[in-house]
Amino acid sequence: MQRMVNSIGWSATIPFLAVYLAVNRSVPDTTIGLVYLVTGLLTFGSQIAGGRLTDSIGPKWVMLVSYIFSVASSLVLGYLIDTNVSTIVILVAYPIFNFVRGMSLPAVSAVVANQSVEKVRSGMTFMTIGGNLGFAIGPAIGGIIADSYGYGTVFLLAAASAVVVILMTVTWVRGGLLLDALRSRAGGVKYLLRWKEDRTIILTLVLIFCAFLSLGYEIVPFSLYTGSILGFSDAQIGYIFTVSGILIVVLQIPISRIYTRMRLVGLPLVIGSLLAVASFLLASVSTTFAEMMLMMIIVTVGEIFLSVPSQLIITAFSEAENRGTYQGYYNAVSNGGRYIASFIGPLSFSVFASEPKFGWVLIAIFSALLAVGFLVISPSMQREYNAVSHARPLEPSSDAEGH
Repeated sequence: MQRMVNSIGWSATIPFLAVYLAVNRSVPDTTIGLVYLVTGLLTFGSQIAGGRLTDSIGPKWVMLVSYIFSVASSLVLGYLIDTNVSTIVILVAYPIFNFVRGMSLPAVSAVVANQSVEKVRSGMTFMTIGGNLGFAIGPAIGGIIADSYGYGTVFLLAAASAVVVILMTVTWVRGGLLLDALRSRAGGVKYLLRWKEDRTIILTLVLIFCAFLSLGYEIVPFSLYTGSILGFSDAQIGYIFTVSGILIVVLQIPISRIYTRMRLVGLPLVIGSLLAVASFLLASVSTTFAEMMLMMIIVTVGEIFLSVPSQLIITAFSEAENRGTYQGYYNAVSNGGRYIASFIGPLSFSVFASEPKFGWVLIAIFSALLAVGFLVISPSMQREYNAVSHARPLEPSSDAEGH
């Protein structure tokens, strides 16, 4: 429930801020992409910090600080847009505000991850469903509000959703660490990854980063391409995102039953990457609303095959004491990849200004190489996954829980 409400506010703003800057303020796509690049780099740091703080002070305090900052930053950004301040101020403020507001994600994920194996799988699935149900609602509302009352008003929705999530956190999430007391282990608790000992998980994280860089084309690059190049209205863009969110809500559980029966944990990631290839090739030859809707449907199914399976793999590598840190790693590469895509996508459309469709062809080639990468690493990933799954079963939390 928290993930859904928080997602409503976030998803209502992020696609339309780029459209606002490009259409209303005539900011070049490359400049917008640079802002999202900086945002991605700061978000990468915030996820790592949020994960480590979750293991140090507990998830509840990390979540509360992040949500309170979300309220303040949303109100300030809405005011800056409504008062038509200098574009430079908005471009600088957005990445800074996203640093603290992003710290909640590893904390929420760590609470879900610190359960039994069966509960983790279902918990990650329902967390994804909740987030995408919010993604189905947010852009539709955001598009209507932006068309009717202006872009600044959309941030009031983001602030209101953050207030609701604060109340949920105070009511439903217990304080304290994920365990009553950290157990002493031979060699201590592992927080830092080392190439010699953790080569497989490091390579897996790199590929997950690349996967979400690929998937990131479905948000800001898609919004800019359909809005400024194909001329879609904000409402039309919102409707496409709504369909994407609804699809994940409807298909997440049926598809999860498919990939949980697969013997190789890397196979869903290969399938997801190949579906991304198909969607991007379709986008390169599409010009109508129906065609781009179909493109979004295909990439959404690819996202279902990629998101939860990849997070379950990282969770299996973690222990109860460092659950937050490893969820921080996962959220850093997944969210960082999406933001980097928000830089590379607009840049590619600008480089191929006369034929911007080639930007989609390039990311399709990248996704095809990614599928090969997952296929190559799959055997070692499987060995490591089997080893840690038997040696370190996921343990239920006694001090923190989320709804």
